[in-house]
Amino acid sequence: MSKKIKDDNGNVYVQKKPFYKRVWFWIVVIIIMGGIGSQMGGSDTSSTGNNKSETASKTTNSSSSKKADGITKAQFDSIKLDESNGTSLSDVKKTFGGKPDSTSTDTIEGVKSDMDTWDKVANGELVSNVVIGFSNDHAISKAITGLKVSRPNKITLDKFNSISNGATKDDVKKAFGEPNGYSITSLAGESSEDWSYTSGVKGDLGSNFTITFQNDVVSGKSQSSMK
Repeated sequence: MSKKIKDDNGNVYVQKKPFYKRVWFWIVVIIIMGGIGSQMGGSDTSSTGNNKSETASKTTNSSSSKKADGITKAQFDSIKLDESNGTSLSDVKKTFGGKPDSTSTDTIEGVKSDMDTWDKVANGELVSNVVIGFSNDHAISKAITGLKVSRPNKITLDKFNSISNGATKDDVKKAFGEPNGYSITSLAGESSEDWSYTSGVKGDLGSNFTITFQNDVVSGKSQSSMK
């Protein structure tokens, strides 16, 4: 909601809310992160929402011209996230060597958001992919799944329970090794990151766990079917 302010000379002007306090901004975030969450298979975390808005949606499929070995972790890491100057879609295409395999576009109150998916990841499983979320052509979220990781020992439930909130990324890597997937968001100066572990996990078939970081320290965790 805008607010009228009068200056010392008696002039009246309207002060608008910062963009990150407006409803449309958070609707865009929910759409993009909801899409990325659906691509991050293997995690037991889930979220639901019934936000309704008038949107113009379009889904397209295109053939990929990227290199045969797929997108590397280094290429994924090079994508900058920021709502004002994050990597553009055209630059992401150049970095990844081709167009996305599928795209989804929404426009809300004049703000365009996109979610683009590349299906092949270097050193990735059959179902591995990379998903980049954009707001007004600036990358604000990214996820990579299905990275192959060899572990000398199975990660047990007791080991999982040893990680507490406040632990660092180095603490997590020392305990579990590299994750099989990453999901990262940067908005309004705050960063959120999920690390998913789907291989070398002790438990029932499909057992997995996720560690969540807020501004680079552990803020939460979840697991499914571990022993």
